[in-house]
Amino acid sequence: MGTAESLELLRSSVREFAEKVIRPVARRIDEENEVPRDVLKQVADMGYFALRVPQEYGGPGLSTLESVVVVEELARASGAIAIMATVSGAMVAYPLVHYASRDLKERYLTRLAKGSIGAFALSEPCCGTDAAAITTRAVQDGDEFVITGRKIWITNSPYADFFLVAARTGTPEQRHRGVSLFVVDRGPCVEVSKLEMMGYRGSGTSEVKFNDCRVPKENLVGELNGGFKIVMDALNEGRVVTAATALGLAEAAFEDALEYSKKRESMGVPISEHQMVQYLLAEMKVRVEAMKLLIYEAARRVDQGDPDYPMWSSMAKLAAAQWGVDVARMAVQVEGGFGYSKESLVERIYRDVKMVEIGDGTNEVQRMVIVRTLLGRIRAPRR
Repeated sequence: MGTAESLELLRSSVREFAEKVIRPVARRIDEENEVPRDVLKQVADMGYFALRVPQEYGGPGLSTLESVVVVEELARASGAIAIMATVSGAMVAYPLVHYASRDLKERYLTRLAKGSIGAFALSEPCCGTDAAAITTRAVQDGDEFVITGRKIWITNSPYADFFLVAARTGTPEQRHRGVSLFVVDRGPCVEVSKLEMMGYRGSGTSEVKFNDCRVPKENLVGELNGGFKIVMDALNEGRVVTAATALGLAEAAFEDALEYSKKRESMGVPISEHQMVQYLLAEMKVRVEAMKLLIYEAARRVDQGDPDYPMWSSMAKLAAAQWGVDVARMAVQVEGGFGYSKESLVERIYRDVKMVEIGDGTNEVQRMVIVRTLLGRIRAPRR
């Protein structure tokens, strides 16, 4: 997991990169809903799209806690870049590391390490939260599977070199017992339509159609009809990294509001001297530090293999989502009319952080996971 000293060295390195390369173009990314290709390459060259790829495949081989620190620091500069790193580096890499065949690992983990970007294609128009109801189909035809269907809200899609696709290989009645996971390369059969989203603009959230995509049977990740467990495992682990995007955004919002309050004057004094503004600043600081403590503890439990880590990951994401939105809202309030304008940083953060209440399982789903763990119905898989 790394010592406290090594974590701070990692943090310092990522922050320096983010301040130099990402922050200057963060507003442009949001306005244009696209990441400049040169920035994308620099982020990939740093290994941030391959966070969990082991060193034996050329990746950084970061722990969950180390990945959290990287994503937190990226999010301080750009929520879009941070969520892209979360998806490719954790949500895509993690299932490949733990469930893919040796051949798939050699082919795709190595590609991630060399700068390729992965996308995690799960959600569909019919069924976001109810992932067991997906309708995208994978039909075996000799030594290949033919994949047909429509996915939506898929991060990284315009930039992705390959997709991790959940598809139905059983009957609809089998629900989660009839879902498999495949690696699908980008190609003519993959149709990507970028969506105009409220936040995390530039992260490539898209509708993706798979039009009779033929993939070799060797591209099956794990066992046939065993994909749903892999997806849930990836979500349980990845949620704590997603929570780190909210942490970085909240830290940036708090710091911006604090500095603004020292400079903006009202009634002859900086607004930081007014008691109600002080109240907001104190509340924001408490939430930021509480988020950090819970997220870091959840990450440690994932790394230690705590059988209850799904609950901790869900608690971290639920708290980060709620408190992150609170901090952003209060930052806008502190900055007043300026905070509500497109000229401010906190306006963008407010739009970005709202997604954490929805993506990778809504707040309501997180509460279900927490309670089911308490009742002994969810345990982390043994490896």
